[in-house]
Amino acid sequence: MSAWSPLRNSVYRAMWLGSVGSNIGTTMNDTAAVWTMTTMTSSPYLVSLMQTMSSLPLFLLALPAGALADLVDRRRLILVAQAGALLTAVGMALLAWYGALTQTLLLLATFQLGVAAAFTMPAWQALIPEVVGREQLSSAIALNGVGFNIARSLGPILGGLLLAALGPAPVFALNALSFVAVIGVMCTGNYIATPRSAQQEQMLGAMAAAIRYVRHARAMQAVLCRGGIHMFAAVAPVVLLPVIVHSRQWTAADFGILMGCYGGGAILMALLWLPKLRERFTFDQVLLGASVVSAAMTAIVALVPGKIAMGLVLMVTGAAWISGMNTFSVASQSVFPNWVRARSSAIYLVVMQGAFAIGALTWGQLTSQFNAPVALGIAAGCLLLSALLARLLPISHVEKLDLSPSGHMLPHSAMTTEPAPSDGPVLITIEYHIDPQDVPAFRAAMLHLREARLRDGAFRCSLFADLEDPTHYRETFLVGSWAEHLRQHERATMEDQRVERAVQSFHRGSEPPRVRHLLMVNLRDVKP
Repeated sequence: MSAWSPLRNSVYRAMWLGSVGSNIGTTMNDTAAVWTMTTMTSSPYLVSLMQTMSSLPLFLLALPAGALADLVDRRRLILVAQAGALLTAVGMALLAWYGALTQTLLLLATFQLGVAAAFTMPAWQALIPEVVGREQLSSAIALNGVGFNIARSLGPILGGLLLAALGPAPVFALNALSFVAVIGVMCTGNYIATPRSAQQEQMLGAMAAAIRYVRHARAMQAVLCRGGIHMFAAVAPVVLLPVIVHSRQWTAADFGILMGCYGGGAILMALLWLPKLRERFTFDQVLLGASVVSAAMTAIVALVPGKIAMGLVLMVTGAAWISGMNTFSVASQSVFPNWVRARSSAIYLVVMQGAFAIGALTWGQLTSQFNAPVALGIAAGCLLLSALLARLLPISHVEKLDLSPSGHMLPHSAMTTEPAPSDGPVLITIEYHIDPQDVPAFRAAMLHLREARLRDGAFRCSLFADLEDPTHYRETFLVGSWAEHLRQHERATMEDQRVERAVQSFHRGSEPPRVRHLLMVNLRDVKP
């Protein structure tokens, strides 16, 4: 499959172009905003606070934003967030034009733009698989990486030139126009509305459901653990490159060219070789190669002599970077069912951004204590560790998961009393009759079914053996309310159906396993 194939999809093409334009505007804005702060104050604290105000909203709001994106129309959520960013950018441009932009207002505006980004990113990431489909997901995510690298390369250059020629106001105004482009894409695209549950979740419940899902999804835990360690170590060359350049008394132009080599390597890999690698190798094999190559380049980047040699090393480093991060992104999207996609994407973003921030701090501190080659050598060792984790935490199997809705959980039969949606907790029991020789295999299958129950909404799931009848087993699981149990029916995937059928294949009764639903009686409300 061609790396460009997702761009044949008109909706994705518009989204990609809008994203590239918006990212260029954002990087231009960041350049102008930080420089403007340096002209207002000589305080390093206030200058560094700009980065904090930009990134803090993602840590604080990503999960609530992801939960909201799973509860409402994602396209409309993006429209509202981008409209807020547009108003903020226009305000920054006007204040800068009239000379009324203060340090406090600049920090607040930067924070507001970060809030808009925090509400946009989970919804945007969740839209991509719906637009391009599973077959083109890897290429689409790779193209997103290409767009980001294009913006990261062009944005600061354009922003710096405009800032020097015309001042910050026109830069902020162009950033506002970039939000107009995204709003236009969201208004004109032919998007398929995401089906919503008939039993609407509340915000806090939706956030808890996302955390519960990740807690009981071993594949997702593997992606987060390995991806976090890889990100933590792989940022070292980029973070320490300014230190290396400065120590060799090279110029700012040299630094820009070397960063361009890094981004160029990532772009070339994404367009020319990554699609072929994904066709021939599994997730774990691609990650093994990316980790080993990245470790080797990280170890030597501070040791190679000359600018040309370092540029070549950085090109290979950038290629290894996008190979690893693209694979983790595709793997993460492969383990999210649609009902929890945006909020799980938010958790993935928080983990990766957190690993980036902690890694940058760690490698900077180690460089201060020792030197750049020592810090980079330790980072290379961490990258090799992330490669070895493939044996303990494999993720290649997620490529085969089918998490599309199954609809296999039948509607409930007529009940003497129909519970209200808020009634609960609800206890569901399922009775099985198992041949004694099948018990070990049955219990192993039940372990996987238990994880599925807990992922989909149960807060407790157990298996009981009958002390009087060794063939009789009873599965029980508790959900918080009747509405939550109805949502379990809607959330069931083809993978859940496969696991459930594996369990039921051991049942030897003349009738299907008997299912009962019991509603808790609150004895505190009973008068003696």
